Amino acid sequence: MRGVKQALALPILLATSFAAWAVPISVAPVASQEVSGSAASGFVLGGGSDGSVAALAVSVVGGEAAAEQALEGKATAVPHGLGSVVLGGGAALGSIALLGGGSASGGSSAVGGRSRIRPAHQPRVKLDSSELASTPKPTSWYDGLDSIKVLRPSDSDAQKVVHEIWSQQESWQGHFNDKRYAILLTPGVYPANFSIPVSYYTSVLGVGLRPNQVEIDAAWSTNGPNGHATNNFWRSFEGLTLRSPSVTWAASQGSPIRRSVINGKLWLSDETGFASGGFMADVKAKGTVMTGMQQQWLFRNTDLSGGVLCPNGWNYVFVGVMGVGPEAYQACAGGVTAKVTAVPATPRIAEKPYLVQEEDSTWNIYVPTFFANATVGATVDHSANWERKLSLESDVFIAKPGDTAETMNRGIQGKKGLLITPGVYEMVRPLVINTTGFVVLGLGFATLIPTSGGAAVEVADGLSDVRIAGLLLEAGTPKSHGATAPLLRWGAGKFGGITGGKGAAAADDLAAKVGPYGRALGGSPAGTQFGAAPTGVLSDVFARVGSFNYRGCPIVRADTMVEINSDDVVLDNTWLWHADHDDCGTDPGLHLHVVGKSDACYSEHGLVVNGDRVTAYGTAAEHVTGGNMVDWTGDGGEAYFYQSELPYHNDSFSRAGYVGYAVAPEVKSHAAYGMGVYIISGTAQSRGGYLMPPTARVQNVMTVVVIGDKEQFQNTVCVVKGGDGSGDHCLKPETCVPASRCVLTSLPGWVLTARLFLDNDRGASDGDGLIASASAWHSSFLLGLVSLPLLLVASVLAHDRCRISDRARGRQCNRTFGENMMEDFQGDIGSWAGLLGTAGRASAHWGGAGSRNGEPTLSAKEARGLVPCE
Repeated sequence: MRGVKQALALPILLATSFAAWAVPISVAPVASQEVSGSAASGFVLGGGSDGSVAALAVSVVGGEAAAEQALEGKATAVPHGLGSVVLGGGAALGSIALLGGGSASGGSSAVGGRSRIRPAHQPRVKLDSSELASTPKPTSWYDGLDSIKVLRPSDSDAQKVVHEIWSQQESWQGHFNDKRYAILLTPGVYPANFSIPVSYYTSVLGVGLRPNQVEIDAAWSTNGPNGHATNNFWRSFEGLTLRSPSVTWAASQGSPIRRSVINGKLWLSDETGFASGGFMADVKAKGTVMTGMQQQWLFRNTDLSGGVLCPNGWNYVFVGVMGVGPEAYQACAGGVTAKVTAVPATPRIAEKPYLVQEEDSTWNIYVPTFFANATVGATVDHSANWERKLSLESDVFIAKPGDTAETMNRGIQGKKGLLITPGVYEMVRPLVINTTGFVVLGLGFATLIPTSGGAAVEVADGLSDVRIAGLLLEAGTPKSHGATAPLLRWGAGKFGGITGGKGAAAADDLAAKVGPYGRALGGSPAGTQFGAAPTGVLSDVFARVGSFNYRGCPIVRADTMVEINSDDVVLDNTWLWHADHDDCGTDPGLHLHVVGKSDACYSEHGLVVNGDRVTAYGTAAEHVTGGNMVDWTGDGGEAYFYQSELPYHNDSFSRAGYVGYAVAPEVKSHAAYGMGVYIISGTAQSRGGYLMPPTARVQNVMTVVVIGDKEQFQNTVCVVKGGDGSGDHCLKPETCVPASRCVLTSLPGWVLTARLFLDNDRGASDGDGLIASASAWHSSFLLGLVSLPLLLVASVLAHDRCRISDRARGRQCNRTFGENMMEDFQGDIGSWAGLLGTAGRASAHWGGAGSRNGEPTLSAKEARGLVPCE
């Protein structure tokens, strides 16, 4: 979102003032001695000159690089869980330096934990220096990575460390740089007043199993240099308990809050200046949540026991939230139509995988349970809400800056997971995932950049329960290359993709567990039949197309950012952004119409969904120029919260008829809740914000014009009946409140009647209120009898064109008119059979080739619409 919105949205946001707001060094069992502070020394044992451990000076240093010291001779390292043992060669031994980090942190840390030193009365142990020389020095998985800071409650310099990161990443110098950081807080209670400012490409991660194991004052973000938070992207915190009485998280897209407890008030903006967020999930907020100047937000599986106040804003969506009742939602809406969308339960979800340092100082990735049944509220007990854990030592390949796709693909062979540490990774080939249950977890906004037209990440077909989380995907292919693969492609697509994987049969063994995750309710608000185990879950995966100075300001392209071709995939917080500002010519400050090199880059779609039963929570797609922002052709899709900003430096987008969110006309079932499409500026005249089939269930969709006239959106929704737009029926808004924010709360009654005929494989028991009474059905039946001749006429007139799906079936445009008409009509009449049966459910199988139970054999994901015959 643009930083210029501060001067744009006063007429639209309802301006309201809100003043109120240790590891044993063990040759034999020994006693324990507490070591505190970041450094301790003076553990001196007996002397000797025969090569035995007789006189050792010991120092314990927390959280620093290995300090190898030898008083004389050659220094030799011996492995220890705590760090490095450095022994001098020759007749006398030097010193032992024990460094925190690696496994020596958390409950057994050398700093703030317990360090066990061999007492002097134990027998001497002869050490052969030649054997010592061949012993590898132990390293922690994060050793040598400046991008990872592991902090402990006893670290005296912790505040200095986090402020140094913040000062480097804050403001415009951090906006598009190549630095990435993960601040890992080991379990414990941190000192009073320890708080962490969070800026670009920084994640603050509590690495306890439960959020109450890591307690700090605050993690916070405030307005940027433009006086607003509309450019506060790519930052996050999770796994924390915040004890401050008031915390501010003024942020926008790509800045999630997860798996945390907030004891005091939470401000989602500063008291002045706009923000364009946002997303939180699996959060317990005990104090009041104040949305402030936020334009939009998605709350998923949160406990808001302190309530929520919403003085401004356009679009707030609550999915599976506890602690907020009808009266509170009504107060949040403040009389503004469609400002609040409340969905009682989350139909299916798995929370994001996360990193844990155990009490024995080992490290694991925990993979939360997938719930196929609906849930409400935040996780009750994280120690019970996990399906499996992956050991960093044995199960996970750890990628570090300098690794390529080749090294990653080799490294993950035989592994169960991939941990990508903070950094920028340019890739000539894609990272390929072809194992069921595989986990990819990025830290600190690890950035993958494909440079040769391929994908950054490919996921094979036929897999189950794959998890991909915490990645930033960036276009790096030169625009002159021509068409590119999606930055992330799940399942085979038009470029071929990966069509087979290992362990697909194991999917039958992966079943959802109903554990201590709020309340399991069962059912789906959209009536779709989702399997017990998902194909996979995407969590906090962001993508961008743009020209940035740290890469030399190239002109790049990514035709599609994310493409989902497999069925039963869940997307949980995605932001797909064609840059509308950069550091290669676009003024990143206050000037709206200064065009930069990012405007010369190319993108066609933010998200393409061809798979069936795909569920998306918290999707944003912005400024794509060459096609619809979202193109959805799969059946049974559900979208909960959507935000889109049309390209305002390129009016050709709207002139070409593209929209912010498009669902193919052949789709039989689609649900969309709490959707917003915006024009910031420019002279574009858009036919509408959305294209929807008549079968769609819609709740609260809106268009907003920030600078300009609301009539620039000629309609709110166009109900599509053919790919060429010839049969579309476009709908005006119900109301515009305030003046440039126009909404439809649902599709009107005639569209629901149409769905009765077209969506015959869903009956009145779906719970969607299509047939409220026998009289309503009777009226629809009569309308159908009257409309049947019109359907026949329309079928005849339509057959001077052929469907793309015809070509996929092997049908040709040069077939006779009668052959084409009869094949399609057989499918069409099947839809009517549902009406003539029992309350819209087909009572007979109609049609021949190309028809099954009254619907086309070819799925909707292969049918893109109508095109002229060649």
